[in-house]
This record gives sequence, structure tokens and C-alpha cells, in this order.
Amino acid sequence: MIRMTAAALATALLAGTAFAQTGIPQELFDNTRRVAGDSLTACFDMTSQARQFDDAIARAIGDALFLEVKALEGFGGFPLNGEGFIDELSLAMNNDCDIFMGISVSVNSPISEAFAITRPYASVPFVLAVKDTDYQSLADIPKDVRLGTAMASLGELNLINWNLQQAEDQRWRRLPYADPNLMATRVLDDTIGGMILWQPVLAKMQREREDTKALRIIGSTPLPESVVHIGALVSSRNTFLRDQVDQAIDALVADGTIAAIMDEFGYTGHAGE
Repeated sequence: MIRMTAAALATALLAGTAFAQTGIPQELFDNTRRVAGDSLTACFDMTSQARQFDDAIARAIGDALFLEVKALEGFGGFPLNGEGFIDELSLAMNNDCDIFMGISVSVNSPISEAFAITRPYASVPFVLAVKDTDYQSLADIPKDVRLGTAMASLGELNLINWNLQQAEDQRWRRLPYADPNLMATRVLDDTIGGMILWQPVLAKMQREREDTKALRIIGSTPLPESVVHIGALVSSRNTFLRDQVDQAIDALVADGTIAAIMDEFGYTGHAGE
């Protein structure tokens, strides 16, 4: 699974979950109040494709609030179905983390009463990447040419929903991939005509793998746009921190700091919501 962040998966799983409802023995929860002082403990999914970007945003937020950001290492490695994520997240947020970066923010996303989500600090789309220079948009790709999709992703769900509304002979054939590098290889060797994946995954790949620079982004018409709004998670018990982080995000969007960080990482989309 391409987990752009494990927290993106959590958005779908958090509904109705509170600390007391997890499978973790209650004696493992630290019920004492942490004294943060002049620091902010930020947690991340260490397997996230946007891990370094989220870290840079966390440090920018810390600078705006005159706080030292301490990253908590080691969170991540959850299976495709997210088993164990909620338990570990609840334990981490209760015992160690002030903020968990990289949450997929949706207006209609139900979350546990134990957590609160900040304003989005970036909005980044899923994209269609191809090698064939004749393709200018998805509409140019023949229906008998298979498309790769990032498994269990918003982009894949978008294609599935669109296909279900079309006559069978008007649907693109989908081939899900758990490994973005393998999917890119299959585009490059013409096994598939293109791939739908989160743009930061493509940007990271093209920084690390020379041959993938032959891939380019084209329009996804007639598919509707798929955009991930990225925010952070805080404890619902700490409304002061939530308000301060929201204000910091607003300021960093307004002064161009977040846009500059997005440019540094090669991300498309825009700062804020």
C-alpha cells in the first residue's frame, strides 16, 4: 500500500474511537499531564512518502510559535488494513506526542472525540503520469490500455467510482500496485499506459531515480480532481495548542513559507486549503 501517511488511513478509521475503546491495557496510558515547556513533540508515520515534508512543516510551525520541535521516531509499519494503527496512535498521542503530522483532512471526516484536526497546511493532488508523448490527457489513452493505480488510495477510489458510472466499454482497466517504484517501471516498459498516484510520491521518486524523469504529468480529464488536504492531529484536551497551531499555519500560508517548502520538495497543489 502506498500510505502517503498512515494518518491518512486513520481518518477513515478514527470514527467513534476514544482512548478507552482501544485494545491497549489501560495501565499503559500515562494519565499525568506532560509539561511541554519550550518544546513541541511531533510524531510522524516514518514510512510516509511525505515524511520529510511533514517534518519541515512541523519545524516551521515550531519556529512560528518559538518552540523547539522534537521528532518522535519509530511510528509506522502498519499493514494495508491499518491493523494496530488506532491503538498505537492513541497510546502515542496520550503518552508522548503533542502533534501528529500528515493527517488527511476532510470536512466530513468523522474522528474520535479524543482528537482534533488542525487547519490544512497544504493541498496536494493525485496526478496521472505517463511516458508516451502522444498522451496529453487521460482522454487520449485508449480504453484497452491498462492504468496503474496506487493501491487503496484516494486516486484509485476516484477511478473506480468514475468507471462504475460508465458503460463497460468506456471504462479504463485498472491494475493496482502496492509499490510505486514497480508501477513506474511498468509505465516505463509500456506494460501500463500511465499511473495514478499522489504527486509527492512521484516527486520523491523523480528525485531518487533518474529513469523516472522521463515520466510527465498530464491532465486527468474526464476524472474529477482528487486532492489531499494535509493537516495535523492534536489531543482534543489541548484546545490551546490547536488554536496556536492553526494561527501558525495561517501565518505560514500568508507569508509564503509553506509554499516555499512545497517548491523545495517539488510538490504541486497549494499551501493551505
